[in-house]
Amino acid sequence: MGNYSLDTEIKHFLSKYFAFERVEYPNPNYLVLEGKMDIVDDDNAYWGSFEVQIILNKNEYPHTVPVVIEKSNVIDRTDDLHISKEGACCLDIPHVLDKMKRRGIRFTSFYQDVIYPFFANYHYHCDKKKYAKGEYKHGFSGVIQFYEEEHQLTNIEYIVSLLKVTIGFPKPERNSQCPICGKPKFKRCCGKKVLELIPYGQERLKKDLDLFTYLLSEKKEA
Repeated sequence: MGNYSLDTEIKHFLSKYFAFERVEYPNPNYLVLEGKMDIVDDDNAYWGSFEVQIILNKNEYPHTVPVVIEKSNVIDRTDDLHISKEGACCLDIPHVLDKMKRRGIRFTSFYQDVIYPFFANYHYHCDKKKYAKGEYKHGFSGVIQFYEEEHQLTNIEYIVSLLKVTIGFPKPERNSQCPICGKPKFKRCCGKKVLELIPYGQERLKKDLDLFTYLLSEKKEA
């Protein structure tokens, strides 16, 4: 991300998106933008508009995910439409957002790649009764779906073992015997999956471990 400051990024953003402006916010640690977002399709046909508020943590930028509030009340406040009663938008599954946060975001790119598509997808859903690229289920069911579709992991006991190793319990050497599947070299088998999971961060992976461990205990008791 280099030394590209938030103030510089916001100036760049506002020079491209004139319908937004920087507004005062009670907490000085946050930078807030408010504005109107017009949604058009690839043929520039108008779909609709939204009034939105975007909140950025100045102290954590670029390693922070913007909070987006839909203020126009166009979207019904339901889980099925991925929005809270307060209008906070669930822009993507937490794992994807955590990965972006760890890498660092450039706000203008995040707006173009994540925020705008979220609202465009709402209109697509209204028209087609489905989301353009599918969607994840709610809560832990969505986490299970994410592990299945993104990482091809379906065996709960294996996922628990994999998560334990990923967060360092135990922490094998790359050339040592794999503590998960028992093959001679960790780096040639489960180590590859561990590398896939590491970018989500320890906090997210520990939460997943607790959830999958509980699910595993329930299955064993059933």
